[in-house]
Amino acid sequence: MESDPIHLSWRAARRQHAAALALGLGAGAPLCALALLCLRDLLATMLRDEAAVLPFLRVVVPLQDTRPDLVLAPGWLLTPPQLELAAFLSLAGTALALAGIGWIVARLCFSAQARATGRLRGAVTEAILEAPAGAREEARGLADLSGRTLAQLDGLLAVGLVLPGFAAGAALLSLALAALAAPRLVPVAGIGLVALGLAHALILARTRRRSALRQEAGATAQHTLVDLVRRLPAIRRHGAASLERARLAAKVRRGRDRLGEAEARLAYARAPAVALAVLLPALAVGTALWRGGGPGTPPAQPVDPAALAAAVGGFALAAVLLAAALDLWALRDALVPAFRDIARSVASLRTRSGIRPAAERPPLPGSGPLVAQGVGAFDAATGERLAGVDVALAMPGHVAIAGGRGGGARVLAAVLAGQVEPSAGAVTFAGQDLRAFDPGERARRIAYASGEAILVEGSLRQNLLYGAERAPDAAGFAEILGLTGLDAFVYARGLTGRVDSAADPELASAVVAARASVRARLRAEQAERLVEPFDPALYNHQADLAENILFGEAVGPAFAPARLARQPYLRAVLEAEGLTRPLTEIGLAVARNSVEIFADLPADHPLFDAFSLFPAAERGFFEDLVARQTDAILRRGPAGHRDREALIGLALRYNETRHRFGLIDAALEARIVGARHAFARMLPAPLRGAVEFHDPARVNPAASLEENLLFGRISYGEAGAERRVRALVRRVLAEEGLEDAVYRLGLDSRIDPAATGALAEGAPGPRERVAIDLARCLVREPDILVVAILLEERAPANFEERLAHLRAARAGRGLIVCLPEAADPAALPPFDAVVRVAGNTVAA
Repeated sequence: MESDPIHLSWRAARRQHAAALALGLGAGAPLCALALLCLRDLLATMLRDEAAVLPFLRVVVPLQDTRPDLVLAPGWLLTPPQLELAAFLSLAGTALALAGIGWIVARLCFSAQARATGRLRGAVTEAILEAPAGAREEARGLADLSGRTLAQLDGLLAVGLVLPGFAAGAALLSLALAALAAPRLVPVAGIGLVALGLAHALILARTRRRSALRQEAGATAQHTLVDLVRRLPAIRRHGAASLERARLAAKVRRGRDRLGEAEARLAYARAPAVALAVLLPALAVGTALWRGGGPGTPPAQPVDPAALAAAVGGFALAAVLLAAALDLWALRDALVPAFRDIARSVASLRTRSGIRPAAERPPLPGSGPLVAQGVGAFDAATGERLAGVDVALAMPGHVAIAGGRGGGARVLAAVLAGQVEPSAGAVTFAGQDLRAFDPGERARRIAYASGEAILVEGSLRQNLLYGAERAPDAAGFAEILGLTGLDAFVYARGLTGRVDSAADPELASAVVAARASVRARLRAEQAERLVEPFDPALYNHQADLAENILFGEAVGPAFAPARLARQPYLRAVLEAEGLTRPLTEIGLAVARNSVEIFADLPADHPLFDAFSLFPAAERGFFEDLVARQTDAILRRGPAGHRDREALIGLALRYNETRHRFGLIDAALEARIVGARHAFARMLPAPLRGAVEFHDPARVNPAASLEENLLFGRISYGEAGAERRVRALVRRVLAEEGLEDAVYRLGLDSRIDPAATGALAEGAPGPRERVAIDLARCLVREPDILVVAILLEERAPANFEERLAHLRAARAGRGLIVCLPEAADPAALPPFDAVVRVAGNTVAA
């Protein structure tokens, strides 16, 4: 791993950099010279437009002695109109050619940058993937450092090599144009470029120091003010505001003094640059006017103003490229320490991994003794440790590890699976050290289920197949889901999945047909009352007030529940239908009743989250609103507008059947149904895609599969209704041959790694995450399966049955199981071996 970004860029993309330099200098520099010479000849035409003919693209070096001028290119003699036409055509062609060259060079530079960043990411990724379990913190630090470094590169890997080369070529071009104007201008151009480079380098150094101090001052100010907010209660209790002002003023003064000194030094550094901006043009003009001469020595030839202008143009181009190159080099100097740290961390992780080259790795055998000799280990994930463990297990075989939590059983399982490296001793399989095998192959062939799975972004299917080289067939997948207890979870997620009629029209048609079957089955079992169907002409008592107005599912943020009360179109419909005041009164009644009901409960009580219509974070706001509001006549101005929005939002979430405050009567229901029709009829064109309305003849793509099948809502008013209805729906789906589609929707449902069962409805909870981890191992069909935690460890009611199924599935293959504390190995079917762990070692 290279410790210098420029070296990294060159080694990653030599051809691209070389091609960009060759194209830029070999073709770009001559074109720039041609453009400047054309401009020179146009200026000469302006000064001598009375001449009959003028030279075009004549390249001559004027000599100061009596020797004739050195003619490098004779050019052509053209009349002024001809010269102007030729010059402008040449400039147009040059501009197009330079644009094409610039595009090619940019593509080459961006390709080089992509290769360099890919090389850096690849090295960091490999180091992290190969890092041992004990180097997790070091790997996390490397990931953070590499991410911050990549964010700061700012084109350095693209043009860090090319731009200095272009600057050098522009400097040579500037000196050549100065020589064509007058050889005595060459030293002036050279000294000027060096002076400008030194001045710009000084400014960069002082600017970097000033920026560092500003960042430090900003961080200090933030920390100071945050700490001040933390101390506010003490300041108010003790009247220490004047003391705090004095302390803050002293801190600000110290930081201001340091920053002021840096600003002054930067101002001093800018002074030479300002002086050079005046002196360099004067020096150039003075040198051009000076002709020398003396006794016996003829004066030098006068400098053509047009040639002087061309030389100035070349000098300006070189100065701009030189400044840009110095800026990049300053960025390179700032990033070199970070690259050195990255290179050092990558080398350290590679050394600690101890992975042999692929050619030296032995093949992993399918069977043999799994032996731990004098093993000591510590697992940072569980906090367990081992000391002096000697175990020999014949594989394939079924082995139980018995021991209480914290005694070392799990770390022994992790060591035997190769997931925790021994700090002492060694673990061998078929006579070979476990660390000698390829880590990827070892993880596939010796699978390790350690607990709750670390989920990845993607579908549930992708999470289950994580690490698998191939997917099992449908029967194998179903067996794994049943074995791990995930079948019910996948089925439930399938019922909450969406059916896209455009992508799968056959399934959509089948769901509409099954909808009729569900309604017929409910009627046949005299259970129609358990599901209240969606009817455009009737109020649905199982849906809240907002759902009754929308009569459909919101798509996107326009009509999202959190912002529905302030949606302009919905508010306009409510106002037009005369529902603003009634909903405000309902919201106030709901707030008053909720505040009274939950008055004795803390905000974090589970009953509050389950039944309150407003979140705990807004509890104080509504308590204050109820205390100061006796009726629905709200304050004027922004405060009253905010109160009205909050109360209407409460009313829109109100469900009479569920909350039973007696706030909605038949007359109001009819008015809400009228608002529903007005809402759908007047919906503006830009919002037509924001709501998918319920339609008995088609599938609603924004609603869940279960809601599409029921085409209604399960009744809140009868105990056990949800269980009975879902059992009926499952029977209908089985009869209609749609169960596989439900499982497919469940497996294809998206998983949010940040969400858990406590944070998002339908997300995998702890038990499901444990099952997913075990399923990942079973999908790979390993030679040895090590299970460090069973699904029922938290509630071992069905433990023996689950273990028997797992052992049956692993018949003839290796299985190592950590038994829960409550399990007695003697009461279970006999294992090939039982290892008892107590006191961080194997008990005799």
